[in-house]
Amino acid sequence: MPQRRLLHLAVLAALLLTFTLSVHAADYAELAALILTKDVSKIQSAIDGLKELLGQNPDDGEALWLLSKAYLYLGDRTEEGRLKVFETGKKYADQAVETVPDNPHAHYWLSALLGRIGQTRGILSSLSMVRPMKEALDRVLELDENYAAAYWVLSQLYQQAPGFPLSIGNKKLALENARRAVELAPEDLEFQLQLAKALEHNGQKAEAKAVLEEIRSNPRLKDDSDLQKEAEELHAKWQ
Repeated sequence: MPQRRLLHLAVLAALLLTFTLSVHAADYAELAALILTKDVSKIQSAIDGLKELLGQNPDDGEALWLLSKAYLYLGDRTEEGRLKVFETGKKYADQAVETVPDNPHAHYWLSALLGRIGQTRGILSSLSMVRPMKEALDRVLELDENYAAAYWVLSQLYQQAPGFPLSIGNKKLALENARRAVELAPEDLEFQLQLAKALEHNGQKAEAKAVLEEIRSNPRLKDDSDLQKEAEELHAKWQ
């Protein structure tokens, strides 16, 4: 085959690959946006779309970790069969970690699902999940030291877990990690709310209330009804 023809075919193949990747990137973005709506029917649509992508490529790491995220969001909005939903999500997170071990999102959503499974099963299971959660979050930060959500979850883990010798609970580390999360993502209201909780947990009640009032006065709070409800409950509790 003439060299000119080979060059033409190589360019065509490269263009086709670029087009395919851009189409998939658009698919991921659209499906991720559906998950973030927190609407059950839209989350289910995202799950269906991601499974379709996996049908085309079972080793699609992006689809795998997005599926684990989708099942966590779905489980949070499921009453009957919640544990099964979280366990399904963990299955996809495990596959994602195996398929794309250097992707911090895969390890992050594995840690989040471990936490949900432990909470759903009860206190003893929650304690057994602490170490694998911490290991997954440590791996996230090895891969990306500026992964703000990992610090946010670590803050919750240090705040909610019992202290030594039972577990890793640590007030100081809860506050340090909450501050780091807000430092990296200052506009995130969930991170700010955890900072308020960590401050209160450390006895810094005046500062905790000040942070909470900033959150309550932020017009973006009304866009997240779950977060708004939690903020108002904390406000009533701290009065």
